[in-house]
Amino acid sequence: MNTNDMEAFDSLWTQAYEIYGKRMEPRVVYMVFQSLIAFSLADIERAISRHITNPDTGQYPPKPADIVRLIQGSSQSASGEAWAKVDRAIRCVGNYRSVVFDDPKIHAAIERLGGWQKISMTEEKEYPFLRNNFQKLYQGFTVQPPESFPRKLIGTCEHENSQHDGFKRGRPQDEPVMIGNPEKARLVYQGGGDMGVARIQQQGTKEFLELAVDSAAKRIGGVH
Repeated sequence: MNTNDMEAFDSLWTQAYEIYGKRMEPRVVYMVFQSLIAFSLADIERAISRHITNPDTGQYPPKPADIVRLIQGSSQSASGEAWAKVDRAIRCVGNYRSVVFDDPKIHAAIERLGGWQKISMTEEKEYPFLRNNFQKLYQGFTVQPPESFPRKLIGTCEHENSQHDGFKRGRPQDEPVMIGNPEKARLVYQGGGDMGVARIQQQGTKEFLELAVDSAAKRIGGVH
């Protein structure tokens, strides 16, 4: 949503509370609006409908946390889905290529764990610990979104190519592999920064990524 949706949201939320015979103060509706502004009005409306028809919780008026849970799932289930996406990328892409996921929380969690090269080369015996640590970080970012995250997760080839001007491993102008929804991956790239343990500057990467998004040529099939 954006500020233009405030009036429509006010009407929707007020009507939902009228079902329970309650009235909402304008200042409270505004606070709820701010807490849910990251979601679309259509998603919120569907979540409200699901809440009020839920035989287990529908007898109580909806709260922002109820709406977030219905849209995104619990932080635990969301972290499990995110790990499945990371696990498949590790197995299908590996450590050599740079990657861009369609979820900034994944980028933030992987960055905190040492970067793409490190986690994608984790030994099998350490894999359960990696999964648990990733899911804990991701759950934390679900509650409190990261203030910053890397625009891309650097692979071995790009890292080594950035260290010298001579021989290049692989194709020196290869775009990152997009994982998941191409449009969301583009937004993650645009919203991220060049920061952290994997910081590298590479001229032209943005153009390559946008070209890949337009053609959807580098999408990992079946990973959403």
